[in-house]
This record gives sequence, C-alpha cells and structure tokens, in this order.
Amino acid sequence: MYTLIGGNIAFFARPIGGVNPMHTARCTQLNEISLPGEYHIFWLTSLWVNFHGFSGPFHSDTLYHSRTSNTTIKLMHVLRCMQFGSGKGLRYVLLLGLSLFFASGLMAQGQVTGTVTGPEGEGLSGATVLVKGTTRGVLTDDAGKFSVRAESGDVLVASYIGYKTQEVTVTGSSVAISLEMDDVTLSEVVVTGYTTQRKEDLTGSVAVVSPVELTAQPTGNVANQLQGRAAGVTVTQDGRPGSPSKVRIRGIGSFGNNDPLYVVDGVPTQNISTLNPNDIESLTVLKDAGAASIYGSRASNGVVVITTKRGSEGVNVNYSGYYGTQNPGNGPTNLLDAQGYADLQWLVYANDGTNETHPIYGPSSQAAPSFPSWAANTNWWDASTRNARIQNHDVSLSGGNQNAKFFAALNYFEQQGIVIETYSRRFSGRFNSEFKIKDRVTIGENLTITHQSNGRGLGNLEEGTPIDWIYRQQSIIPVYMDQEVQGISHYFRPGDYGGTGLAPRLGNGSNPVAIAERDKDDFGFNVRALGSLFADVKIMDGLNFRSTFGGSFGMFYYNDYTFATYEDAENVATAAFQEGAGYNSDFVWTNTLTFDRDFGAHSVLAVAGYEAVKYGMGRDMFGRRAGYFSDAVPFRTLNNGATIVNATSNLYTPTSLVSSFVRGDYNYDNRYYVSATVRRDASSRFGENSRVGVFPSFTAAWRVGQEDFLVDNTLISDLKLRGGYGTMGSQLNLDPANQFFLFGGDAGTSFYDLNGTGNSSLQGFRPTRIGNPDAQWETNVTTNIGFDAAFFDNRLELVFDWYTKRSVDLLFAPELPGTAGAAAAPAVNIGEMLNRGIDLQLIYRNQFSNDFGIELNGVFTTYNNEIISIADGVDFFDAGDSRIGPFTRNQVGMPVSSFFGYQVLGLFQSDAEVSAAPTQDGAEPGFFQYADLNGVGANGEVIPGADGQITPEDRTFIGNPNPDFTYGLNVNLEYKGFDLTAFFFGSQGNEIFNYTKWWTDFWPSFQGQKSIDLLENSWTPTNPGATVPKASNTSNFSTNTESLSYYVEDGSFLRLKNLQLGYNFPAMVANKLGMSNLRVYIQGTNLFTITNYSGLDPEISGGDTSFGVDEGNFPVVQQYLFGVNIGF
Repeated sequence: MYTLIGGNIAFFARPIGGVNPMHTARCTQLNEISLPGEYHIFWLTSLWVNFHGFSGPFHSDTLYHSRTSNTTIKLMHVLRCMQFGSGKGLRYVLLLGLSLFFASGLMAQGQVTGTVTGPEGEGLSGATVLVKGTTRGVLTDDAGKFSVRAESGDVLVASYIGYKTQEVTVTGSSVAISLEMDDVTLSEVVVTGYTTQRKEDLTGSVAVVSPVELTAQPTGNVANQLQGRAAGVTVTQDGRPGSPSKVRIRGIGSFGNNDPLYVVDGVPTQNISTLNPNDIESLTVLKDAGAASIYGSRASNGVVVITTKRGSEGVNVNYSGYYGTQNPGNGPTNLLDAQGYADLQWLVYANDGTNETHPIYGPSSQAAPSFPSWAANTNWWDASTRNARIQNHDVSLSGGNQNAKFFAALNYFEQQGIVIETYSRRFSGRFNSEFKIKDRVTIGENLTITHQSNGRGLGNLEEGTPIDWIYRQQSIIPVYMDQEVQGISHYFRPGDYGGTGLAPRLGNGSNPVAIAERDKDDFGFNVRALGSLFADVKIMDGLNFRSTFGGSFGMFYYNDYTFATYEDAENVATAAFQEGAGYNSDFVWTNTLTFDRDFGAHSVLAVAGYEAVKYGMGRDMFGRRAGYFSDAVPFRTLNNGATIVNATSNLYTPTSLVSSFVRGDYNYDNRYYVSATVRRDASSRFGENSRVGVFPSFTAAWRVGQEDFLVDNTLISDLKLRGGYGTMGSQLNLDPANQFFLFGGDAGTSFYDLNGTGNSSLQGFRPTRIGNPDAQWETNVTTNIGFDAAFFDNRLELVFDWYTKRSVDLLFAPELPGTAGAAAAPAVNIGEMLNRGIDLQLIYRNQFSNDFGIELNGVFTTYNNEIISIADGVDFFDAGDSRIGPFTRNQVGMPVSSFFGYQVLGLFQSDAEVSAAPTQDGAEPGFFQYADLNGVGANGEVIPGADGQITPEDRTFIGNPNPDFTYGLNVNLEYKGFDLTAFFFGSQGNEIFNYTKWWTDFWPSFQGQKSIDLLENSWTPTNPGATVPKASNTSNFSTNTESLSYYVEDGSFLRLKNLQLGYNFPAMVANKLGMSNLRVYIQGTNLFTITNYSGLDPEISGGDTSFGVDEGNFPVVQQYLFGVNIGF
C-alpha cells in the first residue's frame, strides 16, 4: 500500500525579479493518473516551496481518499492554473519534475508485510512489531504474519515474551524476522546509583519493578503500587484517597523515620506522593549496602531509583485512561440496630439487678423497651458512605531525531473517598528534552509541576474521624430530624442534624454525616515543582563527565472551619476558622566522572563524584480565630473572627550536605566480579567533631553459569553467586538544632518582677533543651549473601538473598532526672536494632504455543526484627496512648511495636472460681481472668513466677504486628489478542490490636454503638462458654480499663488485589480508526480477601513504634474499572 499526499495542487510561479502583472494564466489539467496497487490519498493543506524564483502555496480543494487494489485513481486538477512568466518551457519542466519528486517521496511510505518466526522457523502468534520511534505497531496473526505502515529506512522492532527483541531495517516491501530465546533477567539494563548496568554485572541486592506492573494497580500513589511487587519491600496502606503509604525496605531499622530515599531523575527526595505513576520509565530498589552505599548517609532505609520517560525518535502520541467506581461494601456487620441496642440495655439491667427508668426506653419493669417518636434505625455506614468515582487520564507527546528529543505529558487523577465529601485530585504536567551538540555534548532538562488537592476530614487511626464515629453513634439517632423535638442541647426542627443532644444517655458521639457535609468546603492543596538540568560531556571513548543541578519547590495552603455543633451532647458552642500556608524548597548539584571500558576479557566501570545538597528550606504561618457571625463560605476569613485564638509563624532550619564518592566495578570474562564503594558525607546537622561520616562497602560475585562445566547444562541455564558487606548512614532522626542549647521564655517560669512592684515583670529565659554537639550518624551495617539462577532454557528464574542489617548508634532522647531541671533531653547515640531475613523472587515464563503464553512472578519477604539496646538504664519505652493507656511497648529483646498488656485466660464462671484465683481487683463472674506471671521483689524488681496476685508486673507481650512473611503473586496469561492479569498479595503471622472493640464490646465504654456479640454472645450464667464478657455497667480493672490480649487478633490475610482482562485490537482495525494501536480492558481490584480478622480491613498502617492498631481504619475497597490505551 502506498500513501500519496496531494490532490488539487496549484503551482504559482513567477520569474526572478518579480511577477508580471500582465501575464496570462495558463491552466493544465492532468485528467487521469493510472497507478497500480493500493493507495491512501490524503491532503496536505498548505505547503510552501521556494525554488529559483518559484514561490507559492500548494492549496487543497477536494479530498480524494481511495483504498483499492489495481484500480485507477483519478486526480482532477492536480496541476491547475500553473502561471508562467518568461522561460516558461524550462520552468514547466522544473515544476513538473519537482511535483513528481515530491509525490514520489510521499509515496515512499507504504505498507510493509512480513513474518515473525521462532528459532525453529515456526510462526509466532501475538508477537509485537513496532516502528521504532513511533507508536505504530501491530500484533502478528496466527501464522506470525503482520502488515504495518512504514517507510524505507524505518526500523521495525519485534518482541515476544521469552525471546530476544530484534530490530530490522526496512529495505523493501517485505521483511522476515527471526527471534531467539532470551535470557531476559540477566540481560536487563538496571538503573542504579549514578549509572546504569546490565543486571548480569550487578553484585549488590536490587529489585526491579516494571512500569507495567506499577500501573496495573489503579492508584495515584507510586508507593501503593510497590506492594507485593519487590522482594524485601513491605508496604502498608489504607483506603483514604491521597493517603501516603509506608514503605519499609528490609524491616524497621530505627525508632524514628524509616522512609527510604527516593531518587527521581537524579534528584533525591523523601516524597513521591505527587509523582504520576504513568510517567515512570524504570524503578529500581537498592536494598543492601553493596547497591545503596553510594548514597551514603541517606541510604540506611534503602533507596528507590526512579527514571521518568523521555523522548524518542519519531512522533508518538499516546492516551491512556480509566474510569470506574469504588464500592464501600457492607461496613461493620457486627453492630446493633435500634431494637438490638434497646434489648441490650434490658440485658444490662438484668445482669446488674437494677430497676430504673431509662430516659428513652422507659422503666426496666416493662417487659420490653419502648421508643420515642423521633427514633430511627440508622445504618451509619450506609448513611456516611457512597459508591465513589475514580478516574485517571494521561496524554503524552514525544518526538525528535538523533540530535534532539522531547517528551511532554499531562495527567489528571481523581479519587473520591467512600466517605461522603472526601476526595483527592491531582493535576500534573511533565516536560523534558535533550539536545546533542555535535558528537560529544548532550544537554537537557526534566520538569514536573503538580497540583494536588484533598478534601478535609480524611484522617483515621484516631478518635474523632468519620469512620470512628460510625462505631460510636447509636442507631436510634436519625441522620436528619423529621419533627420538632426539645432536646437537651438544642430545640430540634425538621431538617436539623440528629445527634446525641436529643436525649440523655445517647453517648458522646457525633453525627458522621454532619461532620462530612460541614467539612465539604474545607480545603487543602499543595503545588510542587521537581526538576533538573544536566550536561553530559563525552571526553573520550569510555570517559564521560555529567553535571546535574536539580531540586524542588513546593507551596501549600489549607483552611478548616469548625461549626457550632448544636446536635451533640458535648457540643461546640462557638464557630472557629483556621488557615495556614507555607513553602519549602531544596536543591542538589551532582557532578560525576564515569569510566566504562572493556580491555579484552577485562571490564572496568568506575564512577567518582561530588555532590552538594541543601534541603528543608522554607517557612509557614498559621492563624485561628473564633466567634463568626455567619457560617457562609464568603465570611470565612481571619479578619471576620471576633477573637484571636492563636497565630504562629515558623522558619525552617535547613540541612546542608556535602559529599564525595567513588565506586569501582571490575569483572573478568563475565565470570568474576568485584565492586567497592566509599562515600564521605559532611552534614550541618552534627557538631564539628562528628560532622563527617564515611560509608564503605565491598561486594563480589561469581557467575558460575559461564564456567565450562555449566555452559552446556540443560537444567541450569545460568547461575551467579553474590555476597557483600558494607555500611549506610542516616541523619533523618536528628533535629538540625540538636547540637545547640536552646532557650525560651514564658510567664510561668522565666518572667520575674525585678522592681518588686507586684504588677510588672521582665522577660527572662530558661534552658528548654540541652544541646549535644557529639551526636553522630545512625549507621546500618549490612551483610548480604544471595544468588541469581535460571533453569530450563531460562523459563524459570530464581533470585535469593539472605541478609542481616544491624542498626547501631540509633538516636534516642532519654528522660532526664528531675535534678536536670525542665530542659528537654537531646538525642544521643545509644540504641541498637537488628533485622534478619530472606528475599525471594521466582519467575516462570513459557510460550506453550503461538497463541498461548504465561508468566508467573512471585515474591516472598521475611524480616525478623529485634531491639538490641535502647539506652543505659532504659530497657523499654511505651507508645500508642489511648483511653486504656499505652498498648505497645518497645523493649530490648523484642520486635519493635510489640503489643503489651494482660494475658486473658478466660472469664470467671463463679464466685468460687474468683475466690480460688489470684487476687484481682474487680473480679466477679463474667469478667476477665488474667494470667499471674510475675511477682515483685523486696526492691521492686520483677520476679518471674506467680505470686498470687494480679499486679502491673504481670503484664506481658500479647502480640506482634510484624508479619512472619509477606508475599505477592502476579499471573499474566496471553491468548491471541487477549491478556489476563491477576495479582495476589498476602501477609502471614502479623497481629492486629482491634481497639474498636473497646467501643463496641463493653457497655460502660461510653453509651455509643455496641456489637451484636455483646447482646447475643456475652457471658451469662446460662452461657458459660462465651468469650465476650458480661454485659454490665461496671467499669473496672477486670473489664475495660486495661490493655488486654482480648483486643489482639490474627491479622493474616490473602487478597486478590487486581484482576484485569484486556484485548488488543488487530492493527488493521486500529488503523481504520486512525490509531496505531488500541487496547481496552475491564478491571476489578480488591475483589476478595481471606482473613480471620473481624474488623473492616486487615491492612493496617500506623507509626513505626505503634503500628498495627485499628482505631477505625479507612478500609481498602473494591474498584471496578473500564480502561483504554491508544497510540497514534
């Protein structure tokens, strides 16, 4: 097939020196052109040609579009109104030759046909054939044949799962492409620290996650998409739109910040929440010191290196998008309706032997409770949630040639929360380009600008959030009033919000619908620009110098209006408004010199660099006023408030970091590898005596698969043994001002009446924190041993790593004795922690036939955490404060964030059993019985063993939120044009502290919502086998005032995170629609979860020293989507 762009083309010619106004137009018509073959005829609307006095536009009047075989194409008026001056014969020939030359060039782009075959000559069905530098591509048919639009000189790129990608230059109208089996893992190019390497040359521990795997999960957060995709990486998340995930690489190594370092196009950052996942070209996780120590003092928590998409030759336009809905599900199914709650009240009366009149349900002497006229039967989950929209749209444009390339992309992502009036939206734009100056210099830039906004009221894991109130608001309370009622807090009218102020003994909860609807106009947004400029100079073959200057700048704003809550028993009487804004910035300047040469069987890669970083610059301000005469949005300004509550302004203390580093990699004959790295960092966060840290590493590998005794092995296709040792550092957990003594003043402690008048005072200052100029780097000392293996002609691949990570000199601020005064303690290097574990990845690929192929990719991660030391004389510290006190303890010899409290043996069954048991305050039949584990010595020390009484010394470790292991399995099936992807993720052995039970399983835990278990499965004399304590109004040591094993549940789960079915339309269909490729798909996420956990969702996040606690967690929900990928 040929393509001719033309039609009615008018040539306007004039002689050199101008146009003769008196000349006569002469018209020539070409009535018929007979050309064999198949043609596409399109229009070029305007083309200017200048050739020796010939100048004029090519105009188009009529569109001829014919697609036929061996037919005559009639092109009327192809050469119409050709105007000539002197020398018309010569000019006629020149013009006619020019037109034929132009037409022949345009007709050169035609249809190229061919066949893609395997090693045995068999046709490969479903292979991809792309025109390099464009998005034009097709899939081969059942016989491996294809047809694609291309020009002579174009390069066709053919690829197929399990085979090496092949490039062929078009020289005629047909091509034959033969593919060979591929060692896909070891030939992969990996982006690592300041350079790229073949995976076969790596000696450290890395994990590579493909962009296809990342974007398969429909979320706007890259960190969420890492879950279950990389061995050694643990990700915890929740379902809040826009919420950040917690990424932990090989466990928790500190009492403070454990976030990894992210490096985006050479710019280091701790925040990638604004990064568009569709912009990512590659993502590499550097897990051990051998891979990450080149980043030195910022690498202790691991490093995630991200490169974004760049331009390529040719012009490419792509669109990808999806639209769907999110299903909130049934919510808590164990909560009572209004009748059940009233029945529970009657059960409490019976159990406690009381006779009284309830202000809502009437006297207990009645056989059954009564209801007031305003009573409802509200399902607060259904009232507060919705089917929520989620959508994502990406448009990208790239192009260029050998000397200049560009890439531009726009993205819009929106996710509504399942809780009404909650959402997250993101607009982002990315642009990058690069230019080759002569043969040795390349310059370019990357720039991303993101605007992200979030609705307020998204918080969780604490009291006072929408999910929390669902557990606390009684069903009898209506969402909106339908009648007038004189309540205890307000005179209610129809349309008012219902609430606990309607009558006594409705608890102290809040109407979650009222909270959400009032917060709908609260607003917060941030704008962030992240970018870099670079210059790359090729000094000589194998020697390059690169300089990169980059950074980020961010601005943020938020406001929040607090309404007077007339409907609540504990109502807020005065409305208040607060708003705040600020900015932040950082920059990095990196200069590297890279030497990469082969000398026969010897290969050398060396990188030396210098880097200067300054981050944490910025300031913010905040103000709050109360007493507003109107709740309307236009009046919500600080000027309209009657009373100033507070106002603050903060100037951030930045951190400067100056670094130099060198790394050398050597391999002999692709068999024996050694690598060494050393980095020297100097940071302004430390005092002069400890400002500098040096972080070395050494690794080695033996590629056994290249030895003669394994080269021809039919079982083992390849094998590489690896080992390494090194150190990495951290300064994240140190305040930049920790080295200095801080002073402050307040009227209560540092103001004094020096004049003795009794009515005046002068400001003074007192120490507020002691300085520690000797604090030094937290350091991780890592050992890694592993291997990479491939079997059965590379169909099966196994990557295994065993590691230890010892974190020493951990920074901790111990409590000071009272004699030290009121000044706070500085952070000092006294802690130590150990993580040990296994990373495992198993990949199986096979092409069973030309039509059917499969790929299975499984990851398995373990980490065993242990606190080795905290401080001299300090063996533990507690975290996770609540209404029952702390429920997590971080103690030497135990994993971080372990649950701590009393071990429940069961429920007392009789008075005799209470008398025979160790002494326990508040014990009676139906209440908890605790284990007597320890005694108290004469000097207050804990003595193991029962002592006949239950005391605080009997508390013990009752659970561990750290999993025994996590795992992920990705299944890809391809059949002809169809593809099916399923992704499973699971966690095994972790436990959850279900704090929501405190609200629902104990009657005296405020008079809010209660569980069905408390009514139907609680202890009574006739139900002695119950596990739920007696429904009673008694609140004491033996019921609901302590941290207990009763709250701890198995949090193990297996979840189908993603299921996607797609179809790639044949190229012929796509081309008829004006596209080069077209794929559509349907998708469901979080379709089922297998778990024993009774709460909303077993995926629980939280702080590193107090995680795994469910206080009303925002659940991960099901999503149903339709998506499309289009190339032009």
